[in-house]
Amino acid sequence: MKFFLTIFILFSSVTLYSQQLGEVKNGLHTLKLHKVNNEFSITYSDVKSESVLDEHTFKFPYEKTVYNLMMYGFNKQREHQLIIQTSTDTIVKFEYKKILGKWMLKIKQNNLKYKKHTSSTFFTKSHIITLFDQPELFY
Repeated sequence: MKFFLTIFILFSSVTLYSQQLGEVKNGLHTLKLHKVNNEFSITYSDVKSESVLDEHTFKFPYEKTVYNLMMYGFNKQREHQLIIQTSTDTIVKFEYKKILGKWMLKIKQNNLKYKKHTSSTFFTKSHIITLFDQPELFY
């Protein structure tokens, strides 16, 4: 009985600590939005990895700011990148490309401390709207 109570408390504390706000999939790859305390994070599965479970995260203070940045990139009429430094050792790039007539977003992350580069698969504008579960608003 103590074992089951311990497992229940463990799972409850994990749920309270991190709340998943949204998730979208593109094939086997995922893009997730989490809230931990007063901070938000995006987690994506690394497209270069042999394991779909190889996920990477970057954090940001305001949900609407990153949503608006991501959506802003879809309105450009050319392929481009938005580059954001999220911490002293992490750079996130939002790469926009037109593929088969649709604008797509790929997230790339560079960890300067560990010299590691990761990237997501491509996601559409509707994926991002669904992830944040918001109407298309710009501030």
